[in-house]
Formats: sequence, structure tokens, C-alpha cells
Amino acid sequence: MISQWFSVTRTIGLAAYAVSLLSCLMRWAKCRQDRQSGRIFAVLTSVQLALLLDMAFDWRWKLHDYGMRVAMMRGIYGERRAPQLLTLEVMAAILFVAVAMVLYRFRHRVGATLALTGTMLSVGLWCSEALSYHFFDRILYVMVGKAMLVSFLWCGLALVTCLGVWKDGSSG
Repeated sequence: MISQWFSVTRTIGLAAYAVSLLSCLMRWAKCRQDRQSGRIFAVLTSVQLALLLDMAFDWRWKLHDYGMRVAMMRGIYGERRAPQLLTLEVMAAILFVAVAMVLYRFRHRVGATLALTGTMLSVGLWCSEALSYHFFDRILYVMVGKAMLVSFLWCGLALVTCLGVWKDGSSG
């Protein structure tokens, strides 16, 4: 059990979200120190903290397991593929619209746009993992060396968030 908790995949995710959390927290503190509005970074800090805690405590899988148990009790677990796919499509559409809105709203703040987009895509990835559509899972959980592909996606999205936070801080 403890070796599973300290898997390479989880360690990469914990490190990635810890760094992005620290980056957002430091930027938020800097905004407060400079008496600037740091609401964006307060929100990003909260979301990054939630992603880190999820990584540590597997909330997305506990949510998935709960949904699976409910579906099995109701006898509809075997009919999950079409609703899962539809849910993924709706989530992707919502994510696309949200990113488009961020691109428009923060068009003059490239760093904030990057940070928000990286975090929103991380939340989208979290949602897709909690939903656990089999075809998507087969891609996310393929082994790349000693880690699963999903860990590199977590790392990349956390890096995009950090890059955006840094860029926003350096342009101010």
C-alpha cells in the first residue's frame, strides 16, 4: 500500500502541483504586498491546492468509485459508455468556451492567460480522470518508462501555470 502511494506517477504529480501551488501562492502574496488585486492568483492558489490534495488523497478515484457503486446498485453500470462520452464532450465544450473567455478577458495579460489556461486544463484532466472513460484511460495510463503518461500531462500543465505566473509577475 505505501509503495503504491509513493509511485513514480504520484510523486511526479505531487511535485508538479506542489511547485505550481507555491508559484501561485508567491504571486498572490506579491500582489498583496504591492497592494494590487491578486484575486486571480488567490483562485489559482485554491485550485492548485485542491489538485495537490487530490493527488495526495485520490479524491478523483473515490468520487469515481462512488459513482460506479451507485451505478452498479441501480443496475446501469453496463450502460455507462454513451453517457460518459456525452459528458466528456460537454466538459470539452465547456472547457473550450472557458478558455476562449479567458483569452478574450485577459488578452493584454499573457501571463495570467497562461496561468489560468494551464489550471483550467488541469481541472479538465481531473474531471476526465474522475469520469474514467475506458478509451481515454487506456491512453492516459500507458506506461512511459516508470511513470504513466498522465503524470507528464500533470507536469506539463503545472509548468504552463508556473510559466504564466512568472510571466505575469515579470511584466508588472
